[in-house]
Amino acid sequence: MPPSKRFRIVFEDPHLIVVDKPAGLLTVPVPGTQARNLQELLNRYLISQKRTARAAHRIDRYTSGLVVFAKGRKAWEGLVAQFRARTPERVYLAVVRGRLEGDEGTLRHRLELTRDGFRQRVVERGGTPAVTHYRVLERFADATLVEVRLETGLKNQIRVQFRAAGHPLVGDRHYAWEERGRTRLNRQALHAWKLAFQHPVTGASLSLEAPLPPDLDRLLAGLRGRDGRPPP
Repeated sequence: MPPSKRFRIVFEDPHLIVVDKPAGLLTVPVPGTQARNLQELLNRYLISQKRTARAAHRIDRYTSGLVVFAKGRKAWEGLVAQFRARTPERVYLAVVRGRLEGDEGTLRHRLELTRDGFRQRVVERGGTPAVTHYRVLERFADATLVEVRLETGLKNQIRVQFRAAGHPLVGDRHYAWEERGRTRLNRQALHAWKLAFQHPVTGASLSLEAPLPPDLDRLLAGLRGRDGRPPP
């Protein structure tokens, strides 16, 4: 299969390429694994342009949605500076367990990587501050669809903070052991929906969106009772 068929290009110019990443595909190579990743697929796609892809940020393997790569050093440095300064707007859609009572709120925790660097945990002291803002979009019998805006951008931040708040993401078997017995969704219900930032070379304002993938559409249809099955 041609590399370009394994992902959808949302925006591309001589300096940048923004991709709608499917769930299950790593953003960048991970040492010790041969699993395919988006960066290598993009490098194959860019061979004809004699360019290579440089990741300015990343999303989890089993999270779908928008990721931006630079094609050159200048653009990459500009993007990295923006993400470090937390100026890009990063908006996600998530389905969490339970019914959130308030229509909006902010989650504030301190997170620390475990020794193997594979999992985050909430700590009382030390760690790194994590701030996530959310707004309820739709409530179901035992789940809630939320719009999530990152203020900080730590690894697994959304997943860990909602778990700590008592509302783990549907399908997140890594942080919510009880999800391992569920079958409706085989990954966390998290989608990088919107991404807005300043073009690092031209200075233009870019605002991009990626529609929900089919598996999350099916999940929402089930929660709304449209497929004749009970909620997962």
